Amino acid sequence: MTDHLSETEVSLFRERTIEPAERERIDSHVRECESCLRRILPSEDTALVYSELTEALLPRSTDEPFHLSHADVRAYADGSIDQADSVIFESHLEFCDQCSEALESLVANPLVESAGSLTRQAEIPAPQFSPAWSAAFRFTPARAVAGVLVVASLVLALVVWQRWPGGAVDQTAQKTGSQTPSDTPGTGSPTPVQTETKDPTTDQPAVVASLEDNGRKIHLDSKGTLVGLDELPEVSRALVRSVLVNKSLSKPEVLDKLTAPAITLMDPTARENTFGLLGPSGTVIAKDRPNLRWQTLAGATSYTVSVFDADFNLVTRSTPITATQWTTPPLRRGMIYSWEVVAVKDGQEVRSPVAPAPRAQFKILEAERLLELTKLKEQKPISRLALGLTYARFGLLAEAEGQLRILGRENPNSPVAAKLLRTVQDWRNR
Repeated sequence: MTDHLSETEVSLFRERTIEPAERERIDSHVRECESCLRRILPSEDTALVYSELTEALLPRSTDEPFHLSHADVRAYADGSIDQADSVIFESHLEFCDQCSEALESLVANPLVESAGSLTRQAEIPAPQFSPAWSAAFRFTPARAVAGVLVVASLVLALVVWQRWPGGAVDQTAQKTGSQTPSDTPGTGSPTPVQTETKDPTTDQPAVVASLEDNGRKIHLDSKGTLVGLDELPEVSRALVRSVLVNKSLSKPEVLDKLTAPAITLMDPTARENTFGLLGPSGTVIAKDRPNLRWQTLAGATSYTVSVFDADFNLVTRSTPITATQWTTPPLRRGMIYSWEVVAVKDGQEVRSPVAPAPRAQFKILEAERLLELTKLKEQKPISRLALGLTYARFGLLAEAEGQLRILGRENPNSPVAAKLLRTVQDWRNR
């Protein structure tokens, strides 16, 4: 079994922003890997399909009980029904005592049944016309059940087809050469449909975005073709492509979780003689042993640092130290932590952060995302654009700002480069 799909691959596959070749590779993987298939098809999809089938096939409490008609029973006994109706009738007779008894009575007393049939037929007025082919379209309860099953199957197929990534919408887009209006990573909003335009002087698709990237030219044309990053993984090129199309970034959800609301101030004097924490706070960090830093409190004789998990359980604590920074022991990846510092001044404890400031929180980057970043940094030359956008997507704000600042210096007249840098800086300042 190959390695499991990364979170980025799962996200891009579900958002329909991955190219056909890469999608086929993931299709092949999930056919053998149930774990990755469950990640791509979350529980709400299964619930929806189950709901559609239940509503279509199971009877409601107000429905009338279904039984075979007298004509159906007689036709079944005579063997004058087609194979499809025969399968349905036999299935019904297995659990319906009333219809089974009617069939047994008919088989046991065919003469009595025939006389009764003649009497009933005399009471029924003859139809005005009866073409030979009309029997093929005659409505019967059995055919009604078959019709419900067919409709339910079509509904199920339609639901799965529409909700499965890379379905009919993607194929239509491939045929027309346009971008599908779907949510794309790094944007949070539908991708605008790209109409194909050409440069009238060269008869080639027009360039919609162009940037210098560590000594090479990156551009995206009106057909969605990205040129200049061919050596990068498809997930990285898809991220760059979507950002260049929308010319914007969306804030990762994890940053909102790390920016807690301000604490209600109970004691107005609590802010006196306090000091601030320098970081990390409100961001994701790549190292599993973060270096925690804080301001000096004049007159303090020692500092003690405490780290807590998301449930406010103490994870680790330093001994009293005189320095204004402390590196923690290894912490678990993928977890959110908060921290505080208690200074001792004149024999009294002074705590930071203190209300109304929010808690100082950070998250340790997941191992699989760290591996994705490591592979990007091994590329020669490094793509400042792809690396900066990936840092931003994962919530590593300081690293993202550093890469996008270099990209901005390479593209001093590019509004796209300036906007990307400004967006990340705004996230850091909030």
